[in-house]
Amino acid sequence: MMNSLIRGTAGDSTRSLSILLALVVAFLTPVAGAFAPDSNSMPAGESGLVPHTATVEETMNSAGYTYVRVKENDRTYWIAVPEMELKEGETISFYEHMMMEQFTSKTLQRTFDRILFVSAIARGDRLPEVPSSAPDSRPVVMENAPVRELGETAGRLTVAEVYAQAQEFAGKTIEVKGKVVKISHGIMDRNWVHLQDGTGEGATGKIVFRTVQEGLVVGEEVVAKGILELNKNFGFSYFYPVIVEDAVFNR
Repeated sequence: MMNSLIRGTAGDSTRSLSILLALVVAFLTPVAGAFAPDSNSMPAGESGLVPHTATVEETMNSAGYTYVRVKENDRTYWIAVPEMELKEGETISFYEHMMMEQFTSKTLQRTFDRILFVSAIARGDRLPEVPSSAPDSRPVVMENAPVRELGETAGRLTVAEVYAQAQEFAGKTIEVKGKVVKISHGIMDRNWVHLQDGTGEGATGKIVFRTVQEGLVVGEEVVAKGILELNKNFGFSYFYPVIVEDAVFNR
């Protein structure tokens, strides 16, 4: 891509500007596949998950999660998985779930410039099996949990603002106005509603709201209100860095 940009421009100043712009976009855009090391990386399958195989270089366990510095070809980066024992030099294979920038682990008292949250992981160079449906549509039932009182709204945010200010609003009630793009009904005694508003990109372009409310329709515009939660683990090596619980919707 960069070579084609260079060949297609005229003059040293134009070439320099094109290269700088490409580098800025590549660094700032949080999309699935952001950590793919080269053009030969395996593409996302039908599930949309992006696969990786890498070597463990460093691990840290904290608050039920394992933070792992891995090396994939010539690239080194951090991933986060549900807590597990990993050894330096061990090969692991996994799928991307979501990349977050400036993510702070309060228990580690450390901020990661960029960290990739992993949706499934296996030891060795063989990729883990992926359920036929995403975690928000698996037929898993759990005991009913009480719905919390939402309280006063801390503010109305765009989808992009939720991700950018997730640490600030964690545990608080927020509102987001957007379009319902997907609904998974009756999973873990909740309906899982995916909302987009045109802000954000890739994996950070939508937010999942869990609710007991019925009657929502894909394609309609709503105002969603709920409690912002971080790092919710629903088992099966699936967890959400950002999700909104106990949501209610108004049209």
